[in-house]
Amino acid sequence: MKAVAIILAAGEARRMAHPKALILHEGDKSFLQSLASTFGKAGCSVLGVVGKDAEAVREQHPGLDLVESEQWKDSQMASVKVGLDAAMEAGADVVLLHPVDMPAIRATSVKSLLKLMGEAEEALRPEFEGAPGWPVLLSRAAAERLRAESGEQLEAVLKNMKVRRVPLKDPGVVVNINTRETYERLFESEPKLAPPPKRRGTGKRPSSGLTTVADIGGGGGSAPMAASPDE
Repeated sequence: MKAVAIILAAGEARRMAHPKALILHEGDKSFLQSLASTFGKAGCSVLGVVGKDAEAVREQHPGLDLVESEQWKDSQMASVKVGLDAAMEAGADVVLLHPVDMPAIRATSVKSLLKLMGEAEEALRPEFEGAPGWPVLLSRAAAERLRAESGEQLEAVLKNMKVRRVPLKDPGVVVNINTRETYERLFESEPKLAPPPKRRGTGKRPSSGLTTVADIGGGGGSAPMAASPDE
């Protein structure tokens, strides 16, 4: 069974600074790098969908498979469908949809969900203490039906599909770090950009230190525990 994790990172992230794909999560990893590592450990191929700030995201993640959503401004589903097209072309049996601003999920949780995806399972999503979480897992058939939907927001479209909820003991499935305030509360510091990737053959980074999100603009709002993706 080939599982392809689609990380949604195409939007402009108005409620925090952009691009969220580049924000520091842990160690030297960005949100996007951290999620790619998590899904990779769970045995998934990883595909990122970019749109706003696509060039900067590509530069930061030279080893990651990225596809660009040229219609990212039109709707969230436009970007989802770009990811689904690429995953289907890559021969995915199962796709996992996950927003980039939810990097706290555990690899063990992803593995548990994949084990539950049998031939009879069309779609699964985790929940924590009754709240719906991410990623959403879709069989190939369910992914094909999702591609044919005409809605604009992923969450609304999913309500029209038969998705089984699976309780997990992992709060990371619902923690959405989509505002500056949420980041500061979780990490006890203002959001920072992850450092640039290492130069090949040198072991050194092209610049020192971390750039704060304030250097590229900020935003407001609050939604510390939200299951809805905010690209």
